[in-house]
Amino acid sequence: MKNSKTTGLSFLVLIIPAITLFSSCVKEQIEESTQQLTPAGETIDDLVVSAFFDWETTEELTVSIEGLPVDVGVSKRLTLLTGEGTEIFGGTHAMHEDFEMAFDLATGVDEIVMKYGEVEKSAEVNNRIATFNFESEREEDPLNFDFPELGAE
Repeated sequence: MKNSKTTGLSFLVLIIPAITLFSSCVKEQIEESTQQLTPAGETIDDLVVSAFFDWETTEELTVSIEGLPVDVGVSKRLTLLTGEGTEIFGGTHAMHEDFEMAFDLATGVDEIVMKYGEVEKSAEVNNRIATFNFESEREEDPLNFDFPELGAE
């Protein structure tokens, strides 16, 4: 007796959500007035796209990295990102090797960021090419001071 009550309750627990789910899915016809784009009665079928419209949403960009002229034995993680921070490449790269790779990226990417170990550089995309090198600008040596000349006052 108790077993039949449990079976009946579990049956109701399963059947009520199923009935609710299937009764809520009703296919409705779209009204004709919602298909019109303009008051003149044009529909989406009447639209004509210009022959000069560029349908491409991606473009091929080339990233080129000039390696050092001598083998310095340094190999670190190389990460390439778009200016917005989307990673497009990640891997280990030797500092003395040249690198060149083409990527299909969203149209309008105008900056590529290169992270090599702790160093981060950015380059603008010109003619679909971003170019980097491993040379870094040296900071001023804090121990190298310019002393004013000692002379008669």
